[in-house]
Amino acid sequence: MKKLLILLLFVGLNASFAQDWKPSTYVVKFKLKMLGLGVNGKFSGLKVKLNASNNDIKSISATVDANTVNTDNSLRDTHLKEKPEFFQVEKFPTLTLASTQITKGTGNSYSGTFNLTIKDVTKAIKIPFTMEEKGETAILKTNFSIDRKLWNFGGNTPGMGDKVEINLTLNLKK
Repeated sequence: MKKLLILLLFVGLNASFAQDWKPSTYVVKFKLKMLGLGVNGKFSGLKVKLNASNNDIKSISATVDANTVNTDNSLRDTHLKEKPEFFQVEKFPTLTLASTQITKGTGNSYSGTFNLTIKDVTKAIKIPFTMEEKGETAILKTNFSIDRKLWNFGGNTPGMGDKVEINLTLNLKK
């Protein structure tokens, strides 16, 4: 009986230190070159699950609704949503990101290995990020780049750059 009580106490204490953070607001932006000019866009429909324990991030997973892509050009947005070389949202409605490993650096910096899935292609990528906690709130920020061709994205679109810069800011609450 004593062992059972100790086990329950240990599990209860361990669970009390685990913390799920919920996003309150966010910004998901991207940028790439098209015919030498910058094309900026953003997504909405972000869903995030971030688990931390003892002030260390244990895991992060996220999905974004591909149908929410917005470049402030409705013709281009329709093209991005419908064409097989782009998002093809009817068939692939979400983009997903899931951590496989997260390492804490100095201060509020982290480095993570994530599986990024765009359409039917999943690739592991390294993403540096920071998370600054202030009581019951936190801000997670990252800027990273991907090569769109690794995800068979964009086909051989003339004038389209290969590098896509992604900027993510999450305001979180416990």
